[in-house]
Formats: sequence, structure tokens, C-alpha cells
Amino acid sequence: MPETIYIKVFRKSMIVHANNIKIKDIADISTSNPKTAININELVVCDIKEQKKLSYLVSITDIVKVIGKKYPNANLVPLGEVDAIVEYSPTPPKNNKVVEVLKIIVVSLVVFAGSSIAIMAYHVDTSLARTLSIVHKVFTGEVDDNPLWITIPYAIGLPIGVLLFFNHIGTKKLTVDPTPIEIEIDKYETDVEVSMIDKLIDTRRSGGE
Repeated sequence: MPETIYIKVFRKSMIVHANNIKIKDIADISTSNPKTAININELVVCDIKEQKKLSYLVSITDIVKVIGKKYPNANLVPLGEVDAIVEYSPTPPKNNKVVEVLKIIVVSLVVFAGSSIAIMAYHVDTSLARTLSIVHKVFTGEVDDNPLWITIPYAIGLPIGVLLFFNHIGTKKLTVDPTPIEIEIDKYETDVEVSMIDKLIDTRRSGGE
């Protein structure tokens, strides 16, 4: 009975200072025989030709061809992604804490300034001050351009609402659900990866690496 080998390809992988791309770098292999899985993981899919930062495309067909040569009678079952992006770097990425802190400060200031202007512009466009004054008159019968009993709770509730919406207080999450920012970042990264795959496919079709 032929052995069944399951292949789950990772959409994106990173390799640092290597001469080739092995199956274990880009996919998860599952089979009833552990020795077979170990041997497959060490199979080379392609070689790194240039020692510089580059992105490589590895298709499930490339993996199937390599495994098929070693195990021609095996039943190969691909799972998940059909194309994998492999980002190669000749040197490990360096993390500069000072630069990271400066980035956080700059981004925080930009976001704070932008959100403040957006909130103020919204209040002006919707005539919120006049609306609160009308609400005050409806409940009390008196005219007050700055009803504190409404404006103070509103001012307190606004940041609380923002915190609840973004599901974050500092580095802690209020719930286990992903935050709106995490969802948007994930969507953005997915779009970038799909775009990279399309570009690498076009390069391969045109005769490039």
C-alpha cells in the first residue's frame, strides 16, 4: 500500500544565511512514518544563488516534484497554500531598541495629532456643542451653551469608547479577540503577500528566477 504524505505549505517564510531552501523551511510534512518525514524535510527545493536580500517563489508543484523523485510511489496530498514566499537575508535582522523607541514616539505623536484633529473636525461639522445645548434645554428648560452635566460624561465616555473599540489598554488586551488594528494589519499583510506572489509568478513566467 503506497504511503500517504500530507504537505502543508506556509504562505511566507524567512531564511537567514543559507545556501538552499529545504522543504522544512517552507512546509509542514505529516506522514505515518516519522523517518520518511525527517528525510523529506531535508530535501532541497532550490538553491540560493545570490547572497543578498531576495524573495523567492516556491510552488506546491516544485515541492511535489522533489518529493516525487525520492518517493515515486507515495500518495502526495497538498494542503493549504499552493504558493510560498521565501524571504532570504544573508545576515540576521538587527533590532535597534533606540530606533524602535523613536519610531513608537513619532507614530504615537502623529496618531494623537491626527485623531485629535479628526475628533474636533467631527464636532464642528455636527455642531455637537449646539446639540448638547439643545439636549440640556429639553431636559431642564434652561439655556446653557456649556452644560457640564452632559459635556463631562461625554468627555469621559469618548476615550473609554475608543479603548473598548480598539480592545487595548497599553500592551494588554481587554478580550482574547483580535483588535480592529490587528485585523486591518492582517488584511494588509495578506494583500502584500498576494501581490508579491503575483509579481514573482510573472517574473518566473518571463524567464526570471
